[in-house]
Parts: sequence; C-alpha cells; structure tokens
Amino acid sequence: MTHHHHHHPSRRRTRGRRIGIAVASAFVATATITGIVMAGQEDDPTDAGGGAVGEPVPTGEVNAMGMPVIETPGTGTNPISVGAIVVDHGTWELGTVPLNTAVRPEWILRNTGDEAVVIGEPRPEVRQGCCPGPIALSSRTIPPGGEATLAFELSMHPGMDGWHDIAIHVPVSARSDDQVLTLDVTGDFRDT
Repeated sequence: MTHHHHHHPSRRRTRGRRIGIAVASAFVATATITGIVMAGQEDDPTDAGGGAVGEPVPTGEVNAMGMPVIETPGTGTNPISVGAIVVDHGTWELGTVPLNTAVRPEWILRNTGDEAVVIGEPRPEVRQGCCPGPIALSSRTIPPGGEATLAFELSMHPGMDGWHDIAIHVPVSARSDDQVLTLDVTGDFRDT
C-alpha cells in the first residue's frame, strides 16, 4: 500500500476513494503554513508593534476635508487575481488609525494578459463601520503588461470611530469576459 504516499496528479478522478487522504494532507499543509506565519510574526515584535503604531507619519498632503493625509499604516495581505488582473495584496489591514487623519491605501492592478483590460466604476460596500471616502483610479484602461493604481481614501472624525471593514468591488472587463475584483480594507479608527 505504499503507493498511497505519492500525490498522484489524478487525485481528482479518484476522489471518492481517496477523499480521506486528500483531506488529511490538506489539513497538514494548512497547519504547517499557519505555524510558519505565526513564527514569522513572533520573530520581530519590534517591527510590528514598535514606534510605527502610535506615530502617524504625515505625507504633507491635506485631503478635501482638511485632514492631514498620513502614510498608510498596517500591512497588505492576500494576493488575488481575477482574469488577467493580478493584485499583490487584495486586503489592507490598517490596524489602528488615528481620528481626524486621512489614510489612502492603494492597490496596484497589474494586467498579465495580452489584451487591454477596462476597469469599471469601483463600488464600495460597507461591511462594518461607515463612511467610505473617494476612490481614485490612475487609469481606466490597463494595457497588456501595464498597471493601474486604485487609491481609496478613508478619514474618520469623532463619532465615526471604531472598527471598519469596507470592500471595494471593481468591475474588470477584457474583450472575452467581465468579472469583478473585490478588494478589502479594515481598520480600527480611534484616538490612541
């Protein structure tokens, strides 16, 4: 019975018989990845929780409401792709963001295909919290091998504080098909 140890590419065809093995190996893989990620985060607590959190870095810019724009805090995670469009991080986890400042997380949409891609009107969806700000697209058409930047401004004043989770649905059309790319941003807006 040693042939069970080999991962046959034809696993899909024999799913009925081997489902137990497939599930077991998937579980092991997941556990391993989680372990690595956790270990990585514990190695450098200074980077994660040091001076960066409490001290917003002003960019020198001021938004339409007169709030200073700060460097986007937090981390981008979760690489995603839809059709030929690849985004190196679909999710911005901003962490704690001070009130009365503006953050402008950006996503870079890369066209890896061989035909131009047209970006439709991005539509924010408030999953939790409120008050999505303006969305700016550097370009509506992305040529093959090109990229466009989508920036989404968030600024909360007192009374709008707390946890926010806002998705942005971005219609993506190539000649062959229409799809929707969903980006996400989370953050806890509060005065520290």
